[in-house]
Amino acid sequence: MKLLIKEYLSALKERGELDVILPELLSEMGLHVFSRPAVGVRQNGVDLAAVGVDEDGIKKVFLFTVKSGDLKRQDWNSTTQAVRPSLDEMLDSYVPRRIPKQYADLPVAICIVIGGDVDQNVDTDLSDYERRHTTDSIVFQRWDGDRLANLMLSAVLGENVLSGEARTSFRKSVAMLDEPDAAYLYFSEMLRKLRSNLGKRQKDRVTLVRQLNLCCWVLYAWSREAENLEAPYRCSELAMLYGWDICAPYLLRRTAPGKAMAGAMTNLIQLHLTIANEFVVKRLLPHATVRDGLATAVNSSFALDVNLSLFESIGRLSLTGIWVQFFVERNEGLTDDDVAKINRDLNEYTDGFIQIVNNNGALCSPIRDDHSIEVGLACILLAQRERMDVVRDWTSQLLSASLFALQTNGAYPCALTEYHELAEHPKSRSDKEYFESATAGSTLIPTLCVWQKLANPSASFAGVPDVIQEHLSHCTMQLWVPNEISEEHLYIHSQNHGLAVLGLPITETCDELMEIVFSECKNNEERLGSLTAIGMGHWPVILAACRHHRIPIPLTFWRHFDPLVGEEVDTPES
Repeated sequence: MKLLIKEYLSALKERGELDVILPELLSEMGLHVFSRPAVGVRQNGVDLAAVGVDEDGIKKVFLFTVKSGDLKRQDWNSTTQAVRPSLDEMLDSYVPRRIPKQYADLPVAICIVIGGDVDQNVDTDLSDYERRHTTDSIVFQRWDGDRLANLMLSAVLGENVLSGEARTSFRKSVAMLDEPDAAYLYFSEMLRKLRSNLGKRQKDRVTLVRQLNLCCWVLYAWSREAENLEAPYRCSELAMLYGWDICAPYLLRRTAPGKAMAGAMTNLIQLHLTIANEFVVKRLLPHATVRDGLATAVNSSFALDVNLSLFESIGRLSLTGIWVQFFVERNEGLTDDDVAKINRDLNEYTDGFIQIVNNNGALCSPIRDDHSIEVGLACILLAQRERMDVVRDWTSQLLSASLFALQTNGAYPCALTEYHELAEHPKSRSDKEYFESATAGSTLIPTLCVWQKLANPSASFAGVPDVIQEHLSHCTMQLWVPNEISEEHLYIHSQNHGLAVLGLPITETCDELMEIVFSECKNNEERLGSLTAIGMGHWPVILAACRHHRIPIPLTFWRHFDPLVGEEVDTPES
């Protein structure tokens, strides 16, 4: 385990990675971090500052300068960003003038944090520097990869916290990164074991969320070397949902553990978003402008694999865009330049999605009925970006193609979910029992009709009721809403929950359908508000849970969408 952690640390970048996990580690060690990394602020050589009791039992101020990888000759004194100039700034400026008054009388430990090891060519110069500047009140410490790994194992991933079974599952998950399904399976096992051994103290919950963050960082760092982001994407999303389930009741408390949980949960969400953004930018968008580019990139010539992969991809792209839109609307600590860059990224996501749909015909022919989830996510993103014209055209194509496949016994949308069943779909229409089982219920058709009406209130569905009456008279048109136990089970999907709104009418105008939908939105407002992710304003967590666990998006998410063409579409809010 130590070797695993050390190699992970050495792979981390200095900015946005090593200096992000270090505060988590220090907090878990019992230190109070009073200065964190900041962009555009003069740091006087200090990347991180904390106060607490050292291993010798003496309370000290810890000043950290952080460098990624090994410390080599060029990292020591060749540029202004090297280690020695940072140490000089600490001694000349930070120590005399920047330490808070309440800590001014404490001894200072200057810590050189290195993700890897100190090169032998540098060791002598560093030792001489440390010897010259060590005084009664200033000492130097080296926090290299070995020490960081030991601290991680003892403070966060220790045997007393990460149990033997959970440690074994985590090792297997890392070892199987090239097999994402297996890595995800072992990671899920680890999460279940950690949750089952969770203590009653709030501090235990803080520790567990920090563990999840560090475990996801390990997967992410290793996966980048293997150039395979599939496992860390899925694992970090599941870890985020487990973290929310564990922390949600405490996130609004003003206690120290409550604040610590909120900070750790924010870091976990941000880490997943970092992985998701890299997946979208590096794996999806480069293929957007090429005809059938994304379909060709699927490592299979089987039409089913292409269809499943493409809908999975647009679901991830859409949810990532929704998360980014969510954070820019909160506008917490963002400069005008930050907002401008994020809006450029959002435009890139939206344009990329439109290009992908236009260039990949499979995205107009869903084979699974629960692709209504991906359709819903994509339409929410498009509505946020004021592209209801795309919603109108795409949902119209989806509805027409789905009904045509139904009439011709093509690969029509079905309620099947197992891969071997989908591979044999569709069977002969003469097998009536199979057909009725495969089309027993549908969330896709009502979802498409609702979005059509939201995008175009005057939309006509001429012919659609006739096809449904002829071929799907047995099919239950339905949508989903949470119920009283959804908060307990939604995020980790520990058991079935929620309520189905059944018997939805599909007519030539669908006006009655819209009346029922918005009536249910009003009637279920309180139930939706009872979900902590809504109550705390983090509604994308619900969408993430729905996509991850294959639960239909609650119809109550439509409650703030204005069905008048050309008017601004509001996003769901608490």
